Amino acid sequence: MFGIEHKITDGSLYLLSDMIDGLSLSAIEELKRLPESETIKKLELKAKIEWYKVETEKFQKDINDQLKEKFQFSSEDLYAMYGQYDKYISIEFHKFSESAKKFGRNISGIIKYLKSEREQFDSLLTQNTTQRTDGLIKIDCDQEKDLTIQQKIELKELGFRSSDVYQILTTNLPKVKSYDQPGRKEIPNTITVNFDPTDFDPNSAFFWLYGQKVKHGEQLIDDEWARFCALSIFFDPESQNVDIIKEHSLNPDGSLKSIVRLYELEAKFNSKIIKPEELSEFNDLLKSRREQRIEAIKYEIKRSTNKKLEVFETEYPEIYKELMKSTVQFQDESLVYFHMEKPIYWDYEGFLHIYLRHCDELAIEGHHETKTKFQYTQEDIKRILKIAIDRLTPQINERLKEGKDFRLYGDKSLYFNGNHYALHILETGRVAAFHPLENPTKK
Repeated sequence: MFGIEHKITDGSLYLLSDMIDGLSLSAIEELKRLPESETIKKLELKAKIEWYKVETEKFQKDINDQLKEKFQFSSEDLYAMYGQYDKYISIEFHKFSESAKKFGRNISGIIKYLKSEREQFDSLLTQNTTQRTDGLIKIDCDQEKDLTIQQKIELKELGFRSSDVYQILTTNLPKVKSYDQPGRKEIPNTITVNFDPTDFDPNSAFFWLYGQKVKHGEQLIDDEWARFCALSIFFDPESQNVDIIKEHSLNPDGSLKSIVRLYELEAKFNSKIIKPEELSEFNDLLKSRREQRIEAIKYEIKRSTNKKLEVFETEYPEIYKELMKSTVQFQDESLVYFHMEKPIYWDYEGFLHIYLRHCDELAIEGHHETKTKFQYTQEDIKRILKIAIDRLTPQINERLKEGKDFRLYGDKSLYFNGNHYALHILETGRVAAFHPLENPTKK
């Protein structure tokens, strides 16, 4: 441009070109403002504008010719330098590229890969190949304010050519690879808040929470309705005559549902006002629920090991102890309900299915000993499940609106912190299955 030789690797490649664009625009605006009587001045400005145009076209052709011979970034380069580390990057496109025309000169985000793509690029790294492909790069730019929703979707689903990239900026923080790394993991950006439950009143807390949901027209799962009805009766016995309480607390024959009675007695127990005869009834109801859950445990263990519970107790005493504890402590729970078509929840059967097959602490030998295992603590697995549901909310809602199950697995599985996850949610909103797809081993 103007006799200056430019190379696509120059650090300020487009500085002069951008200046010329500014001068050309100023000349065009000035030309518009000139009166017809300024003939000579008009001719000078037109000549100047044409000169800028010719120089720009020559410069653009030179850049395009250089890019045809060799581009700066291949898809392999981008994975090796940024993709494998899940780095947040700022990309500047070549000025005359298709990507710059579509999305603007600059975008920022995290490069995304299908499971098979990540496996392929990781394999190439171990082979030390010199392969350089002008591939399509998909990127999550959800935090970009200057992009339209359609542009963000196109970048995430279709992507851009790697050869369109001029330069990339990122932080100089240590590069940490999470993908295909063995060992225990922690959920990123976790802040631990210590909580003193001394003065905490669970009865008032749950009653207020479910009351707010009902007030604002949000949906409750069956277990939440049972607890809300029980607490309503506990705080105000006359509320059992209210239509909405009667609808969700009574059996068809008009008797109180056993689960509602269980939660009513639990509220009395928490408040230390339970009578001796009520305590006996409370224990009977807990025993009945425990027996039902033990049957679920027997079924899952038989599927996994073909062993009876008594044999299992002898061979896996610690796991048996944890399972028995769960028969009392586990509560059906809405995992995510804000902005959901239906509350997404798990029940005891779903909990067993996930933990007995895929949790290291509860890992058992048998038909499922080769199943993939979570790389997180038992407590963190539920948090990972919630994160997965949050990130997949639009896709889940779309399926549930159609009255269909939501399934995610294989190549389009969810990627988070170095692992791909499969997820199955029934059309009712119940989580049926959730597990990682990799079992990283030491190299």
